[in-house]
Amino acid sequence: MAIAVRTLFFQILPVVLTAILLAISLAILNLSTRNPETSDGIIGWLAPLNIAIILILSFLILFNLYQAITRLRTQQAGSRFTLRLMMAFSILTIIPVLIVTYFSMNFLGDRIDNWFNIKIESALDDSLELARSSLTVRMRQHLYDVEKVARELTVTDELDYASKIESRMSQLGAFEMVLLGKNNRVLVYSGDNQEIGTIIPHFPADEIMRSLASRGYMNRLEYVGGDSLYSRVAITLRPNSTRTTLVLTALFPFSDREQRLSSNVQEARNQYQNINYQRGLIKQSFRLTLFLIMVLSILFSVWAAFLYSKRLTTPVRKLLEGTLAVASGNLQKKLPVSDKDDFSLLARSFNTMTTRLSDARHESEQSQQQVQRQHDYLNVVLDHLTSGVITIDDKYVVRRINAAAEHVLGVPLSDFINRSLFDVGLGYEILEPLLKEVTPHLERHDKEWQCEVSLLLNTGRQMLVCRGTALPQLIDGSAGHVLVLEDITDVVQAEHEAAWSEVARRLAHEIKNPLTPIRLSAERLQHRLHPELSEKSADLLQRMSRTIVNQVDSLKGMVDAFSDYARAPALQLQRIDLNALVTEVSELYAVNDQGVTVVVDSKEIPELHLDSGRIRQLVVNLLKNAFEAFDEACDQREVKIATRSVEDAKGKLEVELSITDSGPGIPAEVLPRLFEPYVSSKQKGSGLGLSIVKKIVEEHSARVVARNNEQKGATISVYFPVDAGLELTKKIADEVKDVS
Repeated sequence: MAIAVRTLFFQILPVVLTAILLAISLAILNLSTRNPETSDGIIGWLAPLNIAIILILSFLILFNLYQAITRLRTQQAGSRFTLRLMMAFSILTIIPVLIVTYFSMNFLGDRIDNWFNIKIESALDDSLELARSSLTVRMRQHLYDVEKVARELTVTDELDYASKIESRMSQLGAFEMVLLGKNNRVLVYSGDNQEIGTIIPHFPADEIMRSLASRGYMNRLEYVGGDSLYSRVAITLRPNSTRTTLVLTALFPFSDREQRLSSNVQEARNQYQNINYQRGLIKQSFRLTLFLIMVLSILFSVWAAFLYSKRLTTPVRKLLEGTLAVASGNLQKKLPVSDKDDFSLLARSFNTMTTRLSDARHESEQSQQQVQRQHDYLNVVLDHLTSGVITIDDKYVVRRINAAAEHVLGVPLSDFINRSLFDVGLGYEILEPLLKEVTPHLERHDKEWQCEVSLLLNTGRQMLVCRGTALPQLIDGSAGHVLVLEDITDVVQAEHEAAWSEVARRLAHEIKNPLTPIRLSAERLQHRLHPELSEKSADLLQRMSRTIVNQVDSLKGMVDAFSDYARAPALQLQRIDLNALVTEVSELYAVNDQGVTVVVDSKEIPELHLDSGRIRQLVVNLLKNAFEAFDEACDQREVKIATRSVEDAKGKLEVELSITDSGPGIPAEVLPRLFEPYVSSKQKGSGLGLSIVKKIVEEHSARVVARNNEQKGATISVYFPVDAGLELTKKIADEVKDVS
C-alpha cells in the first residue's frame, strides 16, 4: 500500500498535473490567436504561466538527465540502456515536432499573406463605394426636398413658418427640421423628441455655417444617438417678407436595412484595415504561439520519454541487478513480481532460478563442509603424526607435506609444494640418497614397497625407513603415491648403545677379574725375588714388574671407562650455574704442557636443572677431546668455551655450550659416526669419550651437534632446553613415588 501511494504522489500525480497545466496553456494560446485584438492582454498574463511550465519541465529534464549520467558514471545496472532509450525517445519526439513546426510556420505565413491580397481589399473598397453611392442618391433627394421647402418658405408669411415646416416634415419623413435665424437662433423647430432624444439643441451649427459659407449648402452623413445613421441637409433662404437670410436644416433617417448594410460594409472595411495594419503582429503572434506549443510539446514529450524510459527499463535494471547479485554470490536476491506487465513471468522465472541455485549451493556447502571436516580431520591426523608424510601425483609433483616430514628430514620442504619431487634433490643435496632409493619404486609403479636410507644431515647421520603406497586412481584418471618417512635413528642408536653397553659390561667384568691377581703376582714376585737376585737381574725384574703394574692400571682405567659407559647412574638434578661450572673446569686445563690457550666466552644465561657431576664429566670429556685433536703440525693451539642463550626452531629457549678448537678438524668419514662407541680419529684413547658425552646429553633431554669450521678446527655444541630440567625432575619424582 505504501509503495502504491508513493508511486501515485511521486510518479503519476506530477505527470497528470503538468499535462493539465500544459493543456490549459495551449488552449488559452489557441484562443489568443483567434482574436488578435485581445491577444495582447491574454499573452500578458499567460506568458508567466508558460515560462513557469518551461522552467519546471526544463528542471525535471535536467534532473532526470543528471540522474541518468550519475548512474552511468557509477556503473549501475541498466544505466547505459536507460540513457540510450531516453536519447532515442527524445530524438523520435523532437525531430517530428521540429518538422511539423517548421512547415506550419511557413504555411501560416503564406496563408496570412494571402488573406491581404489586392482583390479582397479592392472588393471591400468597391462595396464601401457602392454603399456610399446609394446613400448619396438618397442624400441628393433630401437636398432637393429641403430646397423645395426653402422656396416655399420664401413666399410664406413668418407666422406660418411653424405649421408649414411641421406639415412638410411629416410629408418628407424627416426626423427634424429647424429654421435658424440671425446668430443661429432657432426660429422654428419641428422634430420627434422621443426618437432622437437629446439632439435638440445640439446640432452642429458652426459646421453648418462653415459649409454654407464655402458651398452654399450642406449635405452629409451623421451618426446620431450612437449607431444611427442620418442625412444632415442645410440651405439658406431669404424670405420676401423679412429680407433676412435664414438657414433651414433637416435631419433625414435611413431605413434599418440601409443602416445595417452600410454599417456592415464600413465595419468590415475598418476591421480589414486594422488587421492589415496588424498583419506583421498577427504573424508574430501565430509564430510565437507555434513556437511555444513546440517548446512545451518537446519539453513535455522529452520529460515523458525520460519517465517512460525509466519506467520501461526498471524491470530490466532490476533483472540486471539481480543477475549481478547472483554473480557475486547473493542467491537470496528476489525480484518483485507484478501481474500488470509482461516482465512478471521473467521475474518469477528468475526467482525460481535463484531459489534452486540457493538450494543447490546449500547442499554443495553442506557437502563442502563435510569434505572440509574430513580434510581438517586428516590434516590434524597428519600434523600430529610423528612420521613424515609426502604425497605426490602421477607426474611426481609434490601435493602435500606434513610438518613431521620437515622435522624428520631436517630441511624446510613447504616451498616445494606443487613442484617436482626431484627439485628437492636439487635444492638439498643431502636428500639425494633418499631420492635414489625412492625413484626406482616410483618408476615401476610398485603398489607397496619399503627401503632404509642413511642420510648425512647437519645433526649427524640419520637412519630412515621409507614406505611407499600407490594411491587409488581418481575420476580423471590421475593417481599418485604416498611416502611415509620414519626416523629410526634413535631406535638403531638405542640398539647399538644397548649392544655396546652389554659388550662393555661383559668386557669390564671379564677383564677386571684377572687384573687384580696379575698385579698382586707381579708385586709379590718383585718383593720375593728382588733380594736374591743380582743387581742386574733385580733391576730387570723391577722394570718388568713396573711395566706389568702400569699396564694393569691402564687396563683398569679402560675397564672403568667401560663401566661408566655401561651403567646409567641416577641423575641428581639441581639448579646450577653452568657458567661457573665451565669456568671451574676450564681453570684445570688453563695451565698445560701442550701450549694450548683456553678462552672462556660466557654470556648471561638462565640457571639450569642439571646433574652437576655428569655435566662436569661432559665438559671434561669435551675439553680432553679438543686437546687431543691437536697434532704436531698445529702452530696456533686454542680452545674456546662459549655459552649463550638461543631459540630452537619452535621458538623455545635453549642454552648453547660450545667448545671450538683450532685443530685440523674432524675427518669427513668419521663425522657421521663421531658419537658412536670406539669411533675415533686419534691414535690414543678408548673411543668412548664422545659416546659418553652423547649419553649424558640424552640423559638431560639435550642434543649435541658436531661440525667442522669454515677455516680450521671443529666445534661441538650442546643445547640444553631451559625447561627440560624441570620436566626431568618431575618425571624422576613421579618414578620415585611410584616405586615407593
